[in-house]
Parts: sequence; C-alpha cells; structure tokens
Amino acid sequence: MSTEQILVLVAAAAAVWAAFFATHADWATRRAMKRWDTASKPVPNIVFTGQVASGQAIDLEVENLGGTLTGGGVIVHAGDELYAGELTLPQNAPARHISLPFIVKAWKRALEPECLVLVARDVSGRCWDYVDGGKPIKNPRRWLSGQLRELRMQGMVDFPSVAGREKR
Repeated sequence: MSTEQILVLVAAAAAVWAAFFATHADWATRRAMKRWDTASKPVPNIVFTGQVASGQAIDLEVENLGGTLTGGGVIVHAGDELYAGELTLPQNAPARHISLPFIVKAWKRALEPECLVLVARDVSGRCWDYVDGGKPIKNPRRWLSGQLRELRMQGMVDFPSVAGREKR
C-alpha cells in the first residue's frame, strides 16, 4: 500500500468516526429538547363546580399539572350560554377557583358544560390547543381568530396574553 492509500483510509475512518459521534450528539440534543418541551409545557385541568345560573358567572377549578402557563384563554359552553376568560398559572399549580363571566347566549343548549376553546402559552412563547389534545399552534393570532369566527364571537372576546395585542 502506498502512503496515499493509507492517508485515504485514515481520512475515511476519521470521517466515519466524526459522523458517528455527530449522530450521537444530535440524538442527545433531540432528547434534551423533548425533555424540555415536556417539562415546560403547561397542562391545564379544568373541573366545573357548582350549578350554572342563567346570566351569572360560572365557577371553575383550574389546576396546572405541567410547566408555567404564562397566558391562556378558555371559552365554556354551559346550558345555553357561553362564558370566557383568561388564565395564568404557575408551574404545577394546585387547583385555583376562577369565575368566568357570561359573554353571550349560545346557539344551542348543552346538557353538560364543555370547553370550546382552551389555549395556553408556555414560557418559551409556544401555544397549545388543549381541546384538540394539546396540539401545538403555529400562528396563535390566526388560529384564535378562526376559532372566534367559527363560534361567532369576534369582537366579544379577546385573549391578548395568547395572541398578542392588535396593531392599530
């Protein structure tokens, strides 16, 4: 074997070695990012308490089983009325009593209270849709506008902690 062939073999071995360790570093980075996402993602849990009185606020118990919920919004359909409000909860917060004000009469009657919109923003600024199983929301302003349009609630409710303030 000539020295050129030996140098080519050594370079090839070094390239394989570098690729192997670069792949390991990439996997480790991805695992760390997934652990961070899991640790920082808020997990709100809502429990309906008490009876719903027509035209009055509805009482909820909200707890956060995950990371810090820096901003969130909830729209609830109970009876034949819609209620809405904003949320902010620290990491792993115990159940907290909140009252959502009455917003508007609903288009149909619901036998059981249900969340129509439950959206949360985490510490890194990402938003999550918890009515749809905790899916990430790429464009919170557009998503929220679509949800409010679908519910015919544009102009009645605004969640600036989720979508940001409107530019005027």
